[in-house]
Amino acid sequence: MKGCSVLLGSLLAIATPVAYAANPAFKDYTVTPVFAGTNHEPVPQEHSNPRMDKDRAQALKRKVNFAGHYILYQFACGGSTLCGEVLDARTGEVVGGLPNAYDGNALSLSNRPDSRLLIVTGIAADTEEDSQGNELESHYRTRYFEFVNNEFRLLTFKDL
Repeated sequence: MKGCSVLLGSLLAIATPVAYAANPAFKDYTVTPVFAGTNHEPVPQEHSNPRMDKDRAQALKRKVNFAGHYILYQFACGGSTLCGEVLDARTGEVVGGLPNAYDGNALSLSNRPDSRLLIVTGIAADTEEDSQGNELESHYRTRYFEFVNNEFRLLTFKDL
């Protein structure tokens, strides 16, 4: 009986850290240095409109807020949804966008100038997939993305 207790205790000691693995942290995705120069003017986009051009110009007046030299900003993209773009402060180029549109009534983005980690909490407007390509039900969740080569790579997510 004592052997079973030791075995059970050992299994719990191994399983507990896995079950409660820490969420990705900003400090684990740091970038240096953070660009502090003068932001470039926006580069005209082929498929744009005056509203988007104005939003980009306004965003590029801000300080870098993401992944070393990028500005991540949100904008209304129809109905009550919000979208987001990533602008390169050094070049003025649009280099990417949020992986989805999100319900604007419940969207929260967490990002830092010195980290490639983006935390998105809310309800996606379109179908989402997990990292294995399986379709997920629409749900209020927190998603953790790493920004690599101008793309958001899903690290993990947690339903709330």
